[in-house]
Amino acid sequence: MTRTLRRALATGALAAAATLTVAAPALAAPLVDVTGAEGLAADAPTTVQLHGTGFQSVTGGFGGIYVLFGWIDPAAGDAWRPSAGGVSGTQYRYAVDVQGQENAGYQRFVAFPGSTTAVEANGGEVAADGSWTADLVVPGSTLTALDAAGGTVEVDCLQVTCGVITFGAHGVTNANNESFTPVTFATAAAAEATPEPTAEPTPEPTPEPSTEATTVAVAPEAEEPDGGSGAAPWVIGGTAVAAALAATVAGVAGVRAARRRAEATAQDQQL
Repeated sequence: MTRTLRRALATGALAAAATLTVAAPALAAPLVDVTGAEGLAADAPTTVQLHGTGFQSVTGGFGGIYVLFGWIDPAAGDAWRPSAGGVSGTQYRYAVDVQGQENAGYQRFVAFPGSTTAVEANGGEVAADGSWTADLVVPGSTLTALDAAGGTVEVDCLQVTCGVITFGAHGVTNANNESFTPVTFATAAAAEATPEPTAEPTPEPTPEPSTEATTVAVAPEAEEPDGGSGAAPWVIGGTAVAAALAATVAGVAGVRAARRRAEATAQDQQL
């Protein structure tokens, strides 16, 4: 084979490889649809249903996808991703759970089809079109996560945004399978939507009627200026006031009686 022919063949092979590279379809961005999050309880575990689309499926590949409930640091931007250098416990945190088919449901492992690790999967299998379906248990608005030093830290999802995290499983980094889907707890949404009730003024209590007996004092018959006579009644509430009034009436009557006796004596003397 001449040198010229070898060069021509090499050039043709490179051109064919370039054509294949350009023709390869681009992967869609991975998305997770969450059903049941509208009733997410803050103080109790809630099971939600997940449907993933646009993920990379590697037939016979090692591992698959981890599906977790947790938090990512918004200040990190896309740098939270393991493929971008994100570190668990620092740029992202998730609810602690044991690996395996029987766990609390806070972590799911979705295996690649035909993977040697498929027996460990508790979240099903990634279909050839990159879709998968699994359920996930949300522990509540407060979750216990591991920090970067291996200790534990509490994450309050009423103060920070939590959601569903996905990335490559079993130590395999795969940017095509990294995603974060935020969710909102029902109590937080209600607190933002419902205004605080306005306190109504407390009405003044109505005074209770007096339990003291009502005393009716009737003034003794008295002469009126025009020579007639009549009675002047008073209705007084309370025994103390009634007694005082009775004493006054008695005093007036005594004065009038004395005056009449004096007048009678004077008439007798004139006779």
